[in-house]
Amino acid sequence: MFKSPDQALSFAFRMRNSSVISLPSATYIAQKTDNQHTGDRLTQYDLHAQVGMIFSFLSRRPEMEQVYAFFLHGTMRERKLAASLIIKKNRSVFKSFGLPWIELRNAVLGRSVRDVVAVSGLSQYKAWKFRRELASVLAPLQNSLMDALYEYLEQSNTALEVH
Repeated sequence: MFKSPDQALSFAFRMRNSSVISLPSATYIAQKTDNQHTGDRLTQYDLHAQVGMIFSFLSRRPEMEQVYAFFLHGTMRERKLAASLIIKKNRSVFKSFGLPWIELRNAVLGRSVRDVVAVSGLSQYKAWKFRRELASVLAPLQNSLMDALYEYLEQSNTALEVH
């Protein structure tokens, strides 16, 4: 089902607030007459069980790996909280840019160099440098989390297809 651990994590964040059965899907199921080929498909309950397994796994990971997951896939509020924690834990890395805390957080939240320039007032060169520093902070978290999630998905016999 998942091509990568990142796709599994993205799926879990996307599905976590959805209901198990929505009214339109319940109506569709009631009208459906061909049920002979549905035995091999995952149900909404199966999908939500997978989400629960992924979040259960995530809750057992170190704090900064959890922060990384919420920074990457969370809501804007969660991303802001995660960015604040990233700054707090790595203040010495970002100190050289001389940005006030709110501008620093907004720069961490920037999706591109252009965004960082717009929210922080840094030059394009310094924005590139800032993004490199941010990547050096996030890369070990990403590697550790994705490696562990890959192993977890393999061990729990979920449908992980690596292409």
